[in-house]
Order: sequence, then structure tokens, then C-alpha cells
Amino acid sequence: MAEVSAKKFNLPWHQHDSYWLTLYAVQGKFRPDLFSELQKAGLQELPDNGIALTQGMGSQANRTWKTVWAPVYEVLSRMKAENEVEVALTPGTEIPGELVVQRQSATAMQAIAESLWLGEALLEDRIMCYLQPVLSAPGKIFGYESFARVAGADGAIIAGDRIVTASKALGIEYMIDRHLQVQAIKTFMSSKFNGFLFVNFFPGFIHRPSVYLEGLSDTVKSFGIVAKNIVLDFTKSEIPHDLAHLKSVCEYGRSCGYSIALDDVESVKSVKRLLTDIRPDFVKVDMQLVHKVEQPEGRDTIREIVELAHASKSTVVGEGIETEAMYQALRQLGVDLFQGYHFSPPVPVEVALKRTAN
Repeated sequence: MAEVSAKKFNLPWHQHDSYWLTLYAVQGKFRPDLFSELQKAGLQELPDNGIALTQGMGSQANRTWKTVWAPVYEVLSRMKAENEVEVALTPGTEIPGELVVQRQSATAMQAIAESLWLGEALLEDRIMCYLQPVLSAPGKIFGYESFARVAGADGAIIAGDRIVTASKALGIEYMIDRHLQVQAIKTFMSSKFNGFLFVNFFPGFIHRPSVYLEGLSDTVKSFGIVAKNIVLDFTKSEIPHDLAHLKSVCEYGRSCGYSIALDDVESVKSVKRLLTDIRPDFVKVDMQLVHKVEQPEGRDTIREIVELAHASKSTVVGEGIETEAMYQALRQLGVDLFQGYHFSPPVPVEVALKRTAN
């Protein structure tokens, strides 16, 4: 089985003991007033090493380089100079040459600094999976969908949207995605749940599906899980424009025995385009459309999606159900499975276990 260990994570913004934080003037020279304020914030002018093409300023920093960056960004923000500089964070104790560093905009570097909590949580094993039931009827659990949560350093629980935003800022979406897939399987099986497990799956940046799914496949095999009970849940926002690529990723997943779900379906046009090429096992109706189920236009759209999906032998899931009226309306339209806060929010596995026992 492929072990997932925090020690193996390659986190470029966390893994070194020493960094150089350097700023370069986009126009070749800093404004005198900006230069003066950056000096007050702790930066020094870099010496001319014979290859620098623009004026540079920098400071040595340790692993917690955010403490050096914070006063620098305060100056840039206060003086509205974010677009006047490029920023680099380079490992090591030697002053980097201007041509050998990767530069970020000041805004991008600030986003990285604000997202360091995610890398720290990953290293400290504070990323968790919450489970939300998918039901065939009230009280009848068909399976669960896994959701990422992070236990903050202060004990607060951080939800999925912030995790996605931070992972993109840090450039570790791929790493986080693979880690969460494996963790979801482990959480699900260690709890001895039965049924299907829906695992969010992002195909947009996958170039080699066999490598990408390696950890997931090893974990599935080690637990002796029937692969078809694992549903690769493709979210709408991450579906690439290249339908051929999406199709190839889905075909590889299906060749490994996994089930396929299309998430966040919100129009007849989108489901028509994808049903034939992708042949999903599940079609999940977007919660925004579900919330319109009691309106004529929303009801008609859902009815047509259900008819198209059933004609393709796909099971339809209604997401984001918040009221009994929504649930009853979806049932009347032929929706097969149901999910939402009306039944349960995503909860820690121990809470899900108690609810199952009751």
C-alpha cells in the first residue's frame, strides 16, 4: 500500500530552513520614497553582482519568512506600489542572482503568505475528511460523499472553499487532491461503512491518469474494496475545455473499475453534451438548480435532465436539499438519490457513525 506521509510532501514554501526574500524594480529602479520605506521595513539593497539587470533589494529569512514579508507588503500596499515590483523567495543563504530566481507579483506572493496555514496543516496532519450521506430515501443511506476540512491551529474547522483557494495559491492542488483521495478511502473503510463513496476528483491538470490515481488505487486494493463502489466525482468548475482529455481520464478511471459521476449539472445543454461521451454512472443536479425545483422553469429543467440521464442508464442525485418540500418535489420528478443539509451536513466520521447506529 502507498503510505501517505507528511514527511514526503514537497512544499516549496515550507521545506527549507533559510530563504532570501528579494524584490526587483519592474522599471529598473525603485522610486526613492519607496526605496527608503522598504529599507525601513528591513530590506537592504542587493550588491551589483555583474548580472543584475534591475535594481534589487532583499533580506535573509528563516522558515517563517512571512514575518519578513509582512512589513514589506504593508509598505507596497500603503504606497500602492504592488505593480512596481516583482518578488522572489529563494532557498539558501547566498544572495541569489537576478537571472536564476522565479519571480511572483507582489499580489501573488501575498496570496502565498496568506495560504501558508494549509501547508502547515498538511505537515502537521491536520487535514480531515468529513462525510455527508447520500440517501435513497430518508433514513436509507446509499453512500457518502467526502469533503475536505482542516483543523486550524486555533481549533476552528476550515471548510473546502478556503482549502481549494489556498492550494491554488501554493501551487499544490495536485498534492492536496491525491492526499485527500487516499485519506477519504482510509476514513471510509476504517469506519466500516458500506455502500458507495463519492470522492471529488479534479481532471483539469492531470496529464498521466495512471500516476495520478496510483495512491488511490493502491489504497483501494489494500482494503479489498470493490472499485465500482468508489465514485470519481468530477466537479463542474474543474472540467477542462478539452472534452477529449476529460473523456480519456474518465475512460482510464472506468478501466480501473471505478464509477464516474458528473457533478454540478445545471442545464440540459451541459448534460446532453457529456452523457454520450462520458457515460457517467451518476449525474448530480447542481444545488442552485435544486433550489428552483418548486419554480416551473427549474422543475422543467430537472425533469428533462432526469429523463436524459435515465435514458443513458445514469442514476440522478439531487444535491443541496434543504427542505422537505425540495425533497418531495425531486422525488416526484424521478430523482433517485438525495443529499443535503435537510438530511445531514458533512460531519466528522464519529458523528456519522453515531447517526448510522441510531
